[in-house]
Amino acid sequence: MSIEIEIKLSFSPSALPEILCHPLIAGAPRETPPEVLDNTYFDTPEWTLRARGVGLRLRQQTGGTVQTVKCSAHQALGGLTRRPEWETPWRGQFDFSAVTDPDVAALLEQTRGKLAPVFATRFLRDTRRIQPHPGLSVLAMIDTGIIEAGKNIVKIHELELELVNGIEESLIRLAEELQKKLPLTPENVSKAQRGYQLATASAC
Repeated sequence: MSIEIEIKLSFSPSALPEILCHPLIAGAPRETPPEVLDNTYFDTPEWTLRARGVGLRLRQQTGGTVQTVKCSAHQALGGLTRRPEWETPWRGQFDFSAVTDPDVAALLEQTRGKLAPVFATRFLRDTRRIQPHPGLSVLAMIDTGIIEAGKNIVKIHELELELVNGIEESLIRLAEELQKKLPLTPENVSKAQRGYQLATASAC
């Protein structure tokens, strides 16, 4: 299990060139080449996982498909979120043996036979490693793409700042510094939450 600590910021499509030209972004080395990530989110017809604050996703990326289980994020100061997640390689069927939370693991096993796709996301991710000072390392992930549920589609334009090394307060200060210079807005609704909202609208 790992703990994902991040701040999510949204922006308008026209702001992308300005973001890419900001010294902290432009001067940061790419962690990996930009790549398209295809994600499918699963739940039961009754959305049992969502009701319990659990997310289940398959992500197609360079190197293969990855299964990810996440729990609801805990909100903190400055829009920072903190949540546990478990990632395992996809081998053709769901495998929840790596999930160390017994309640989450039991829920996933109980619902295994009813799981089906609910919505999907597809976006280009450009990942840079920002190291503004010794002791702080942050992945800046610029995501542009779509969320799709049925015939309904919404756009994604987000900058995610994920803490790799350092303290949470430094991550918050970095986000605040970027917001002073760039047209960025704290985004407290995750892609998964937006996907469920879209799936609800699609079902009406």
